[in-house]
Amino acid sequence: MANLVKWGAYPSLTSYLTAELNALADDGRVLGGEIDNTSGLNTYIDISGYINTQGSARSSDADVVLYFITAVDGTNYSLGDASVAPPLSARVGSVALDAATTARYFNLTLIPCPACKFKILIEQRTGQAFGATGSTLGYTVYNKEIQ
Repeated sequence: MANLVKWGAYPSLTSYLTAELNALADDGRVLGGEIDNTSGLNTYIDISGYINTQGSARSSDADVVLYFITAVDGTNYSLGDASVAPPLSARVGSVALDAATTARYFNLTLIPCPACKFKILIEQRTGQAFGATGSTLGYTVYNKEIQ
């Protein structure tokens, strides 16, 4: 019988950014801490976020953009942080949001996970500051398995 490729057990979400997202200004960026995938060598990463209620309605083209800032050599990270815009090649994906103040969850799934050390950079482009408290970003890494 041929082998089957199935998903491995889905791990729980790791909290990544919390208070750092409080009142993040429009066009603001936050760089998270290091994720070391050099030994686990996970194949995929899913990212889950929550944007708490905002004080004013988001713009009609509101979105949140995520980037991977990598250290392929294990030490030196590529360009991109809270004050320096990353290159487009580092962009992982974006999530469009509606023009409302309502809290929203978002998920990006099946993202290829770098086999090196990396950090997640979030850029918020909603036209308004994030809410004063409660916004979060988390992730989980996983693989397929051959059965």
